[in-house]
Amino acid sequence: MCGGTHHIAGALIGAAINGSRHTNHGHSHGSGHDHGQTPVQSQPSITQEIKLMYARGEIDSAAYHRLLEMARRGELSWDDLRELSARGDVATEQTVPADSPAERDQDIVRSLNKLYAHRASLEQSRTETEEILAKLEADAERLRKQAETARKKAEAVAERDEESARAYLAVRQDALARVAALEARIVALRQDLARLADLETELAAKEAELKALESQSKLAALEASIREDLIIG
Repeated sequence: MCGGTHHIAGALIGAAINGSRHTNHGHSHGSGHDHGQTPVQSQPSITQEIKLMYARGEIDSAAYHRLLEMARRGELSWDDLRELSARGDVATEQTVPADSPAERDQDIVRSLNKLYAHRASLEQSRTETEEILAKLEADAERLRKQAETARKKAEAVAERDEESARAYLAVRQDALARVAALEARIVALRQDLARLADLETELAAKEAELKALESQSKLAALEASIREDLIIG
């Protein structure tokens, strides 16, 4: 918004507050000029002014909702709003001034871009983890078959060749030990995949939240622009 917008908004607030005073004393300075008096334009409501202030970046989201709630309950007058504005209390409760709408939009876009980068990293990690998991599961299955084959061979030669039977059983035992090690890694990888899924869910929720904020910001700016055009017109 340009500087003229701030001047118009300030004039509107002042006019709404002092309107009753001017009405009572308006004719004392007339002296024959009453017939040329300019009609008074309709003034915005307190709610509309709060929305304009938010769209111009004069207040942050927390102050915006707080003032709207006060206005809804009838706890906020034009005098209160002017006093709060003069003291700077309608700005953020922190010492940092509220960002302009454009800066808020840029912050949202930056946050979304970071989110998309994180999501891409998560997707890559999930793909790599799934590939490793599939390979380990295939290796474990191959070793199980090897152990079973060794067992059958040991049984087949046990009566006539005890030494060969023991060799086959050793092969079987080694294969089963390797299967156990692989299964431990498989369990860990499945836990990693579960964590990745949780993070992806969190990112999806955050993305929805940021897109909602982006939509609200655009709507507030559009509404403020429409209200301002109606007031000026």
